[in-house]
Amino acid sequence: MRFSEIVCELRAKKSLSREKLAKKIGVSPDVIAAWEEGTQYPDQEHLLLLARAFKVRISDLVNEDRELMLKVIDGTETQETVIMAGLSVLLVICAGALVGIQHVDADLVGTASRVTEVLLLVGFAALAFMRRTPNARRAAAFRDAIEAAEGSEQGLLKVTAGRNTRLVIAQFVLGAIIALTLIVLLGVLMPESQLPWVML
Repeated sequence: MRFSEIVCELRAKKSLSREKLAKKIGVSPDVIAAWEEGTQYPDQEHLLLLARAFKVRISDLVNEDRELMLKVIDGTETQETVIMAGLSVLLVICAGALVGIQHVDADLVGTASRVTEVLLLVGFAALAFMRRTPNARRAAAFRDAIEAAEGSEQGLLKVTAGRNTRLVIAQFVLGAIIALTLIVLLGVLMPESQLPWVML
């Protein structure tokens, strides 16, 4: 990435050692080394402090990597959307199966409920894990960097940096499907409770 080269160049131009720059920004010299080697990426706060230390705009630090950043963000959001779609399909199938089993053989509802609970736990665990992968954290740092760069140009931060509108809409729709299906599942799994129907 060009960002790491820019940090090295600006640090050399300002005659700053890693230690001096680290002290100015409030990080360890190892963090500066990781930024210069491209193994880590700073958050918005540290980008701002870097820009101030070098007396440049944040956009001067990150704009050359913008296209690569957007690709990483888009790839991560696509993976998350695919997992949400899989979870939505799984939930709808489980809800349909439970409703069908309830009318055909009430004795199987308990077993089917346990299987559904396990599948739901696995699905939500996969989604939670995906959001904590190194690639997802990198995409979040890139999104922050783009927002900070756009904010430094325009005076306020944009919330849409790196957002693919179609993926955002798809995630919203899938989230609504998941929520409604969970309400139906709650009604099937706990019929004595009036909670799911109150929620609707």
